[in-house]
Amino acid sequence: MILVCHGADDSFIPQEQIDAFKKEMDDAHADYQFNVYPGATHSFTNPDADELAKKFGMPIAYNADADKRSWADMLSFFQEIFIDFFLNK
Repeated sequence: MILVCHGADDSFIPQEQIDAFKKEMDDAHADYQFNVYPGATHSFTNPDADELAKKFGMPIAYNADADKRSWADMLSFFQEIFIDFFLNK
């Protein structure tokens, strides 16, 4: 299983690369989740992103809402792949 947490406004990852990744996963019949967080850019989980953006002129920003949502999604993912898997063995 694969979990991808992606900021919808991430200018570092072109849509063509996202489409190619999803196609590759689909063609391989991979079990994956591709979660997109509206309003989130690259580094949306890094509380220092705003400071780094100013310092280096980068299009990155912390997004507290997307950070919380992606964290919850990751915990749910871990629940499914680790806890549920071992309990059902």
